[in-house]
Amino acid sequence: MMDIRALHYFRTVAEFGSYSRGAEFLRISQPAVSRQIRKLEEDLGRPLFRRTGHGVALTEAGEMLRERAQTLFRGLEQARAEIRSGRRGLSGTIALAIPSGAGQWLLPPLVARFRALHPEVSLRVFGGFSGTLHEWLVRGRADIACVHDPLPQRGFRILPLAEEEVCLVGRPGSAALRRGHVRPADLARLPLILSSRANASRRLLDAWLEGTAPPETRIEVDDHAMLRALLRSGIGFAMLTRGGFAAEAARQELAGVPFRPRVTWTLSLVTAEEPARPDIVEPLIATMRAVTEELAAGGWPVRALERDRDRTNGA
Repeated sequence: MMDIRALHYFRTVAEFGSYSRGAEFLRISQPAVSRQIRKLEEDLGRPLFRRTGHGVALTEAGEMLRERAQTLFRGLEQARAEIRSGRRGLSGTIALAIPSGAGQWLLPPLVARFRALHPEVSLRVFGGFSGTLHEWLVRGRADIACVHDPLPQRGFRILPLAEEEVCLVGRPGSAALRRGHVRPADLARLPLILSSRANASRRLLDAWLEGTAPPETRIEVDDHAMLRALLRSGIGFAMLTRGGFAAEAARQELAGVPFRPRVTWTLSLVTAEEPARPDIVEPLIATMRAVTEELAAGGWPVRALERDRDRTNGA
């Protein structure tokens, strides 16, 4: 039988990518961590880590164990919360992965509303680009992922939440923005700051520019803060939703123009067809829908979508 302590050590080393940093975080000696993980590897008959120039990385077996361990530890957290509260029901922890642009609008009212309705439930929030968020959902790190234009995948359902307009964004006064709009074909002549191919903006751009010359400059950035720093410096342009740069536009740090014809992304919720804790997942989804509808009517530049557009993916 696997030792819970050994699994905890394994998960920590996987998170830090280093035995020494993992041991430092755990406040125990590195040899003690190494012994526990070695026992796991002997029990499983497979190596869990491989050495790299800067630490360790998970093997295929390690990736599989981490996914299972995430589910196990979340279940233990749920059980602890239920026992401490003295009752079963809406208690425990739910993990939500959400893009920073949408999160700036959604999270404050969502957290306030959900905590008022379900005070025994704790929220754990992850931010990032859509491709990363969806990967966290698949790997069991998140219970719900809020992403743009997710690709269908067996075992998961897509729940459209809102429609957002896409703009070309750069520094105010940039020549590329002076016309007041931009065409997809114009992008081939612009220095673009791109996300990796797993993300919605990159998939859209690749479809537009298929068979044409590549853009003038390709800078790949999968971090929202660094992307905005590059945009403010005038190094290039990026595709963002109108709500995603509204705060910077109000401070005149960034400016954006719409595409012609108009381009939109669908912001969707993705969750497992059979989530581990539907008693928590479904109330959070319902609260997110209600908050989105209110924000769409009160200033967030999106169009809330109806529940009947929800769909389950069979492929």
